[in-house]
Amino acid sequence: MLHRSDIRLYVIIPVYENWEDTLECLRMLQAQSSMQFQVIVADDGSPSPPPEPIHGFAFAEYTRNSNRGFAANCNAAAGDAIARGATHLLFLNNDTSFSFGFIECWLRTVAAMPDAVLSPIVYWFDKPSEVWYSGGDLTIWIPFFKLRREYRELTEVDIVSGCALLAPADHWRRLGGFDQRYRMYFEDVDFSLRAKAMGGRAYIVPDNDLKVRHKVSGSFRCAGTWRQQYLMISSRLIFIRTHYHGLKKCICLGLSCVHLAAILVLSLPEFPKARLLWRSIVDGFTVKTAS
Repeated sequence: MLHRSDIRLYVIIPVYENWEDTLECLRMLQAQSSMQFQVIVADDGSPSPPPEPIHGFAFAEYTRNSNRGFAANCNAAAGDAIARGATHLLFLNNDTSFSFGFIECWLRTVAAMPDAVLSPIVYWFDKPSEVWYSGGDLTIWIPFFKLRREYRELTEVDIVSGCALLAPADHWRRLGGFDQRYRMYFEDVDFSLRAKAMGGRAYIVPDNDLKVRHKVSGSFRCAGTWRQQYLMISSRLIFIRTHYHGLKKCICLGLSCVHLAAILVLSLPEFPKARLLWRSIVDGFTVKTAS
């Protein structure tokens, strides 16, 4: 147990443009029943500057980093938060919606489980009764399909969602944050598994006040299928090469070919740019994995 007054919670909101959703997220945080938190809005080098209202929230600070990818952007913000005394870090996508008791529930949960990596169940924004992602156990299907189990009670798992992920600052320091080989995608899954390998525990917390409704890929809205898929393909391959071995690795690499073929068909009439597709595959196979 940890006393509530000892919790110094920092909410890290990574952004790349998509200012409208970011402002909505900040307004929801402004309306929370508890204001025992601080926010860092971490800009991953957006092409356009933020609108002036971004700077108008007393509990939030805007920081701009060079465009190095989601993981590096989160790591920079987490480093700032820890330097300012954060005991716990809540990574929260800017295209999310949540209850007025969201922070209060996090504080209660952290007080009871101060050393755990935690995540709620994430629902579709447009279909709030349907699970978008839940987290769960590691199988050969993890690189290809989202886990969508609607947990009814606190459950220990292998994997939690980075859409709303809470980590103790001590764990974060020991693990070195998100692995920056994953420029975007799978960094949260990798983090969960590395935390478990070091003796940490991860849980899904299905509390109603922690429910998150996700608009899904707000930064890629109207950008087409393939801009997002190039990043997904390279990160998926790095993840498979890192976390699977022997027969399971062979099966997952084979399934990657089938999965890519399915995406090619489903994205028609949109086609990928051959050079960018090839680059994403090469990166997935050549980036050095941990020994």
